[in-house]
Amino acid sequence: MDSRKILSKIAYWYVAFTKKTLRLKVIELVPRFEEQSVYALWHGEQILPLCLNSGRRIVAMCSMSKDGEIQAGVLKDFDFIAVRGSSSKHAERALIETIRYARKGHFVAFTVDGPKGPVYKVKPGLLLVSQKLGIRLIPISAVAKNSLVFNKSWDKFRVPLPFSKTVIVYGNPIKISKEDNLDGKALEVEEELNKLKDFTNKYYWLKNIDEYLSHHPKPKFIIKCKNSLDECNKKAEEIKQKYPKAEITIAEKVKFSMRKEQFDVAIGTTLFENLILNPDFKQTI
Repeated sequence: MDSRKILSKIAYWYVAFTKKTLRLKVIELVPRFEEQSVYALWHGEQILPLCLNSGRRIVAMCSMSKDGEIQAGVLKDFDFIAVRGSSSKHAERALIETIRYARKGHFVAFTVDGPKGPVYKVKPGLLLVSQKLGIRLIPISAVAKNSLVFNKSWDKFRVPLPFSKTVIVYGNPIKISKEDNLDGKALEVEEELNKLKDFTNKYYWLKNIDEYLSHHPKPKFIIKCKNSLDECNKKAEEIKQKYPKAEITIAEKVKFSMRKEQFDVAIGTTLFENLILNPDFKQTI
């Protein structure tokens, strides 16, 4: 076994072990497996979105470099389909192969600023799969609070550390029609990815609940209806005015099982219920 295969196996076992230890919060703006999708992510954040979506035979492009060979080995171990090629070498062949897999119903994932940057700039050519086949594109950002960050690398590559708190956000789908200009759509995808990146890297970890909710792509509220339904509806309207992207649930009873819904804020609940529903903030607003 050559050195690259050895490094690939070491990387796989490290990521596989780390994945099992993460304290993960998933934020989906739409159900991500509801229909076929192209996932778009930044190169430096690729470890978490890839390992957290393993076992689904997703197609991902890897560069022709030595690092790309290591990456391809890791992807295959996570049950991805690795297509070799990049924007600088064998690009057309790799895109044709990716489109062939997509036509068979496979999901696709692209690091849209790879393989060599510039960082956080979307390459329009990588949107062709979504445009040609009419498959929705979903931007993704994922960050582990405790990560090893390679600040001198062009992509600020992040390696999650075991037992870290982690958040992954699947953003709003972007449709790319055959009439759309890809340069313009690339800017739209870039803007969405950077908004998600700002949230996962900064605002998600803030203790200030108002800043958290203001930058959250879809904060979840639950209002316990103690007395009047009209009062609850009025409160819901106030929340919508302040946080237009909020998703609000009004419930007469708050069950213990509701903690699984990962609500961000509970309003009008007892302290005990609030601690169940608000593990991060332990407060109402």
